Amino acid sequence: MFRILVLLPTAALLGACASIVEGTDQSIAVSSHPSGAACVLEREGSQIGVVNPTPGTVRIEKSTEDIMVRCSKPGHQDSIGVLVSEFEGMTAGNIIFGGVVGLAVDAGSGAMYYYPSSIRIDLPLE
Repeated sequence: MFRILVLLPTAALLGACASIVEGTDQSIAVSSHPSGAACVLEREGSQIGVVNPTPGTVRIEKSTEDIMVRCSKPGHQDSIGVLVSEFEGMTAGNIIFGGVVGLAVDAGSGAMYYYPSSIRIDLPLE
């Protein structure tokens, strides 16, 4: 009986496959052409990260919402790029191993989504 009481909570926690394997945050490499730009990452109108100057890396929390990347540099036109949130395939493991509990953990933490690992923004001359 003791084994069952210990194993059930452990199995429920391990069921959140994407949360455990992929995590709830990720790094994104931001570069620009030309380099040396100031870039701000925004999600739903709120700033979530800055890379200044490019190239650089920023760590962000995963979400279902896309990220807008706005870059500027003196003598160049401001430019915008978008990082689209995509479904994490690891979440399918929750249906098999974690069931509803694992799926709920991944959905609530954002772990069932991911962004491209890098973005390059071109800034044309003014």
